[in-house]
Amino acid sequence: MASIRKRGSSYLLVVSTGYAFDGKRRKLQQKTVHPPEELTPKAKEKWLEEEAALFERQCKNEPLKVDKAITLAAYTEMWLREIAPNKLAKSTLARDKQDIDRFMPYLGGYKLTDLKPEHFRNLYAELRKQKNSVTGKPLSECTVEGVHACLCGILSDAMEGGFLSHNPAWRTYKYAGKKKKKQNLADEETTQKLIATLEDESIKYETYFKLIIATGMRRGECCGLKWCDVNLKEKSIHICRNMVQVTGEDIIVKKPKTASGDRYVYFSAEMASLLKEYRTFCKQETEAYDERKLTPNDYIFRRHGWNYP
Repeated sequence: MASIRKRGSSYLLVVSTGYAFDGKRRKLQQKTVHPPEELTPKAKEKWLEEEAALFERQCKNEPLKVDKAITLAAYTEMWLREIAPNKLAKSTLARDKQDIDRFMPYLGGYKLTDLKPEHFRNLYAELRKQKNSVTGKPLSECTVEGVHACLCGILSDAMEGGFLSHNPAWRTYKYAGKKKKKQNLADEETTQKLIATLEDESIKYETYFKLIIATGMRRGECCGLKWCDVNLKEKSIHICRNMVQVTGEDIIVKKPKTASGDRYVYFSAEMASLLKEYRTFCKQETEAYDERKLTPNDYIFRRHGWNYP
């Protein structure tokens, strides 16, 4: 990959072309580029990566056996078959397929090289008129934004593959919804009422919700906990996996999305006492239903009678 070096308001792309037959390093290839000023830092980073990939391909004279007349529908079909499965998480791919179903009737017949910014802007305007098949309400702005992100990802891969010289979807989306209201958080009084109410529930749900309240874990992280992740002596929990529900499929067990997601959280002595009591309950339940002993590799919160989260 070409290296990217910042020089004032511009960036220098540098590509190494290897060594000559006599062992001497060939002259580095360089190119100065100027990103559009209106780009956000994240968009600028993506723009530079695309420019670097294109410049490297030009410098190395890599043969591009691609069909320049391919339509978005045909390329997307190939993308789903050959690129996406090795690049995206299963849950992300499932969401992208939903977005593809939304934009394909409008843009699928266009050749990649014929796509223009107005095509995408018209698409987003049409999507905002549509209604959700479940709620009957207009599609949320987050849904429209998701379609745009999906298109950008597919077309970026098309550019890297040599089908396009640039990504025509970039900078075509503008948020049209209202700003989200500040999230409502439970105050101390409400939290205490909730904790008191949980004490009248089964020990499974009492433990689950109190653990989330005490540690701030996400739902999928808490459902993914195993007994080996809990250290009762140190009153700590190692969060190292997540549960994701994909529509129409079983629950997926996956690693945290980011490095910071793999972390330790700590709990009180009172929570430790509740966890010990709940573990005793799980031991009895396992012996009764599965006729075996509870192991450290068992999920803490599992489906009744099954060793699944």
